[in-house]
Amino acid sequence: MLPLRCSWSWCRANYSTKARKELVTRYSAEFPEKLLNRKRKVPTHMYIANSEAAARISQYLEPHFQSSGCDTVMELNSGAGYFTRHLLDRESQFRRIILLESMDHFMPKIQELHTLYPERVKVRQGDFVNLWKLVYMDKMDGGSRVADLLSDVPQKAFTDDINMLVFGAVGSYPFFKHLINSLIFQTSLFNLGRCEMILAMPPPIYIHLTCNNEIGYLIYRSTSVLFQILFEHKFIAKVPREDFLPQQTAYSPTKSSKLGKVQSINPEYLYLVKFTPRRNLHELCQSQDLPALWFFIKQNYVSRRNRIIPNLEKWVPGCGPRLIINPQSPESVTPIYPDELPKKLPQYSCRSTTMSTRNYYPGINIYTQFGDLLPSQMLTLFSQFRQWPEYGESSFLASLENALLKLETANDEQNLEDGVTLPEEDDAEADEIMEEGSPETATTPAKRRRKASS
Repeated sequence: MLPLRCSWSWCRANYSTKARKELVTRYSAEFPEKLLNRKRKVPTHMYIANSEAAARISQYLEPHFQSSGCDTVMELNSGAGYFTRHLLDRESQFRRIILLESMDHFMPKIQELHTLYPERVKVRQGDFVNLWKLVYMDKMDGGSRVADLLSDVPQKAFTDDINMLVFGAVGSYPFFKHLINSLIFQTSLFNLGRCEMILAMPPPIYIHLTCNNEIGYLIYRSTSVLFQILFEHKFIAKVPREDFLPQQTAYSPTKSSKLGKVQSINPEYLYLVKFTPRRNLHELCQSQDLPALWFFIKQNYVSRRNRIIPNLEKWVPGCGPRLIINPQSPESVTPIYPDELPKKLPQYSCRSTTMSTRNYYPGINIYTQFGDLLPSQMLTLFSQFRQWPEYGESSFLASLENALLKLETANDEQNLEDGVTLPEEDDAEADEIMEEGSPETATTPAKRRRKASS
């Protein structure tokens, strides 16, 4: 008789082999083996697995498509084309369908669609999910990879209606960081206009981007604040994770993880969400001041426990009384989607609200921390700081200039992805939320600890 441990290991291996064989039998006609043979911890690129899943997602998106007047849609990693068929059925609405695919395996089938609909369907091979890498390579050799990949995207002014819809399934945290940087520095995708994204994404990433400070400082970070200031967002539905390939390994919490409460939320689902850059973004913060806003938030959220007044007085000595004694009347923010009920939102995520430059934090004092502020209150604080007469001569501008110089001289992809390396408290643990399970990702926290201590 086998020992209990060996018996359990044999059963688990036997089950894994059996499940893998069933997966290969079901999907091998449409998908390459690399998407079927091994489960991933958090895949960055995901594909809709079957026509039933595509039909369910299309049904969820029906009201959003109907309310949109946009005639251009981009599908990321269309793969076997299950969802593409639903886009093609909307002939009266989508006059241009841009299909971006990163895998050679799917290109012949996708090219057939272009042959059938030469004016309506445009095909490009490229890795949109790793767009930030293409930006980096263009910077290094003066290439035009990003421009070529986005050559079929219509261009509109930022304050106009959206220039296109983007649909896909993305599990890459650097992708969302790049979207933020694209808005801040007016480059890449959002340099062509405000596109509306409808994405299926892992719950931990969505919660991290849309939470407030009630969840705790491990999750509520500078990226959370920047995302909510820059984008309007809406939760649409939960979709089963098994409807996407490659499949994901089962979540197994560890005792040492401080983030189990987030990682364990709906691991069997992806969240179907939409988000769009705010049309009035440049009214809230002028385009030339967006890099300063970005640096102000990144710098002050290195530790969310930093106290506001002592920190700002390093840049503008004696500014504390102005914040404590504020004669201005506060302006509250309101939900953008009143029909979105808080009880139907994912745990820890918040409704998207309007933004204001007069949403003052009530009763600020010398003990108030940056982590106490909600995104709109942080935008208000920056707006106050920007309007002070000492701003133009403050050391903040020298620090900002130094940070932007580091961006210009970044000599590796990781520095470009991170922008300026400003290690936040507990970065090593917080990276577990967006962990991709690759050897490269696994070494990143240690690298950051060494860089932070040097």
